[in-house]
Amino acid sequence: MKPVTHLSLGLAAACLVLGGCAKVLIRPEGELPKPLVVAAPAKVAVVVTSETANYTHKESRASVDYEASLGPEHKHLVEEVFHAEFADVRMFDSLDAARAEAGVLAIFEPRIEQYSFASAKETGGTYCAVTIRYQILIYAPDGQPVDTLTLTGYGSGPAPKIGNGEEELGIATYAAMRDAAAKFLTQFQGLDVAKPLLASQPLQPKAQPLPGSPEAAAAEAVVAIEAVPINDPPVVATTTTPSSAPASVPQASPSPPATPAPAPAPTAPASQPPAPSAPPSQMRAPYPATTSL
Repeated sequence: MKPVTHLSLGLAAACLVLGGCAKVLIRPEGELPKPLVVAAPAKVAVVVTSETANYTHKESRASVDYEASLGPEHKHLVEEVFHAEFADVRMFDSLDAARAEAGVLAIFEPRIEQYSFASAKETGGTYCAVTIRYQILIYAPDGQPVDTLTLTGYGSGPAPKIGNGEEELGIATYAAMRDAAAKFLTQFQGLDVAKPLLASQPLQPKAQPLPGSPEAAAAEAVVAIEAVPINDPPVVATTTTPSSAPASVPQASPSPPATPAPAPAPTAPASQPPAPSAPPSQMRAPYPATTSL
């Protein structure tokens, strides 16, 4: 991240004195460490459309406008990730241009699907958190669909000591981007869709199963591998051991003999503490069935 100058700190302080800044501009930026992966021996095309390259998330909370410019850093990170994952990568701004490229074995189109954040005030003043959900559309060389991957990146940043928190949200946003990039780099080559590329073979279009068939039902199953949001406090589960004292049995009457009453059921253990609610950095919205990382 770029260092904060004394001038920017002064402006931030002035904003606070005057009643708060009306707009928070979030600009993620950073450097991805060199990935320790072996590039697949394949030539692939990667599509980043102008819409994705200029993706901006806007929303208002408590009379404050938030604007997160994600597109430029997304494009930069996509280039870094795919050049590390494959031996030969060609970048395009449209699917039509990508499928016109000779010799490619697959086409990838990474998209930003959803951006969500929690300010330090919303997390209790200790940190801010960001969640970004991505889709990566995968096509055969002729542009026909093969598969769709979903990735969710989590990141956090410190609580701001001064200012409106835009720098700290920028830190958390880049951390979420890097988290998603790490998942793709470390897990993609283990997926079935990657096997042909590892053998330098082109991907084949995916046959669509008939509605209601077992194949269609299997396609709806999603296997998710997701990291725990950074900096969330650990939750320690506790249990209450039920009393080990034996239940008392009523004494039988001496005359006439009475049938002993059945022993009461063992005391049920104390209820478990309720499961903690998902931190604000996690999204639980329903999503189309795809392969998840």
